Amino acid sequence: MQRIIRIGTRGSRLARAQTDIVIDRLKKADPSLQIETVIITTTGDKDQKTSLKDIGGKGVFIREIEHALLDNTIDLAVHSFKDITCQTADGLRLAGFLKPESVCDVLISRNTMPFNDIPSGSTIGTGSMRRRVLLKRIRNDLKYVDIRGNIDTRIARLDEGVYDGIVLSEAGLIRLGLQDRISERFNPEWFIPAPGQGVIAVESRANDESLFRLCQDVFDKEQFLLSGAEFMVLEEIGFDCRMPFGMHSRIDKGILTMKAFYENPENGTYVEETATGSSSLPSEIAVQLVEKLLG
Repeated sequence: MQRIIRIGTRGSRLARAQTDIVIDRLKKADPSLQIETVIITTTGDKDQKTSLKDIGGKGVFIREIEHALLDNTIDLAVHSFKDITCQTADGLRLAGFLKPESVCDVLISRNTMPFNDIPSGSTIGTGSMRRRVLLKRIRNDLKYVDIRGNIDTRIARLDEGVYDGIVLSEAGLIRLGLQDRISERFNPEWFIPAPGQGVIAVESRANDESLFRLCQDVFDKEQFLLSGAEFMVLEEIGFDCRMPFGMHSRIDKGILTMKAFYENPENGTYVEETATGSSSLPSEIAVQLVEKLLG
């Protein structure tokens, strides 16, 4: 009897859409695969009012799913890569990555108003300290407030007049068919995204060689290299969720370019650095970037 592959995911509309993308890719590679989706509620789903830094940071969206992997309740886990902390749980490994439709941050505003045209004193909702730092560098005359909840909830609160604008990931909007709501797209070369923004990550048990090989064969090899390099930077630099940090990586004609920034929350010092080199040496470029950032 063929094994049923149980894939664990959060229950939000975006998480389900991303899991459907993963399942579609797997079934295109092998139509005979039997796949079952298992919905898991995480700490981050249960508490949508407290800011992320106060309830445990990014790990609150994956902890229960990783536990399900470890106790064999599921066989694969689907995450937004940006929700993964700098270390996977013992006994697990990242098996594959799917290239994002976009890495950009975007603005959704009332009356589709561009960012620079929004009236002074208006309220912008964002749950990300990284976004808040970058937005303030452009316009310090706006009021930036915390926002939680899934994409649909955030857009609904904008439409209700709670906010004059909100900033989200473009990839998530595309996956939900909401890209027509975008008022402005921020260029990732200067509005540096979160590490792994828009990337879908697939996690497996470290001892499950057959599923690991399947994921390696099916998912994007270039994205595996890019995300692996970014993951190495996160491990080496050791920042927690309270440090505003962004990173953008790309490969062009065999050259890997990694750009990152952080702002020290204690003194407001802003540091931005870039490292480049052959895409065949991602670990060296990652180390080079960390050394530059830490000076």
